[in-house]
Amino acid sequence: MKLSLLKSLFIDSLLDQYSFDEAEALFFTTLNHVEQKNRTHLLFGESTFFKDQYFNVVNELKKNRPIQYVLGTAPFYGLEIQVNEATLIPRPETEELVHWVIQENKNTNLRILDIGTGSGCIALALKSCLSQAIISGCDISLDAIELASQNAKNLKLDVTFFQCDIINEEIPDGDIIISNPPYIAKSEKEQMDKNVLDYEPHLALFVENEDPLLFYKRIITKAKKQRSTLYFETSEFYYSELTEWLKSQELRYQWKSDFQGKNRMLKVWW
Repeated sequence: MKLSLLKSLFIDSLLDQYSFDEAEALFFTTLNHVEQKNRTHLLFGESTFFKDQYFNVVNELKKNRPIQYVLGTAPFYGLEIQVNEATLIPRPETEELVHWVIQENKNTNLRILDIGTGSGCIALALKSCLSQAIISGCDISLDAIELASQNAKNLKLDVTFFQCDIINEEIPDGDIIISNPPYIAKSEKEQMDKNVLDYEPHLALFVENEDPLLFYKRIITKAKKQRSTLYFETSEFYYSELTEWLKSQELRYQWKSDFQGKNRMLKVWW
């Protein structure tokens, strides 16, 4: 099948659920993944394409399954990260958090710990740019740890991953701690997109309604003993509440806006 016909059939099959621009973007993402060739070669070459793989993807997308889970990979900070439904899909906002840490800690051999590592994308991106740093990642999910370890092996990056329940266990020593912990209250579930709610791991998304800041408070309190510098991703909706708590603890902190101008990145130190 020629590319133009394949593209047309792929997009038309998805227009009941996606806009044309969304469907076209999904097509090119699938094309690049399946063919493993650059876009120019694909567009102007004389290749013949086999439709079966593409329409297997279409069938999954019609179930609202995220494209990253369908293909099994997601790009993150220049790396190709394997993902599955035991881990959150890496997002562009988190790349900004990684970039902040890298910019402030170049040429360092410090110990860096990624709490709630999931696929390992944060820890692995840091290691790819901070080769002298000693980097590890932990998660309560053993399935996530297994996937993160596989990603480290695939990318040939020396990062150690281990299971840890940071609510009930002590935090291992780290000069720098980085975390994108659960912060969505369970009461907000009905406001979530269906493809997120149906497929991404609730363990990594949701926290009890009584205290959505639980993970931030617990990590900061435990890290105080070792005077770690902490970097977090959070929600702009917790800016005021979290700021008041940080002031009450007499902590030094800095907020940083993401590319949408939202206060979603936080640095805490002593």
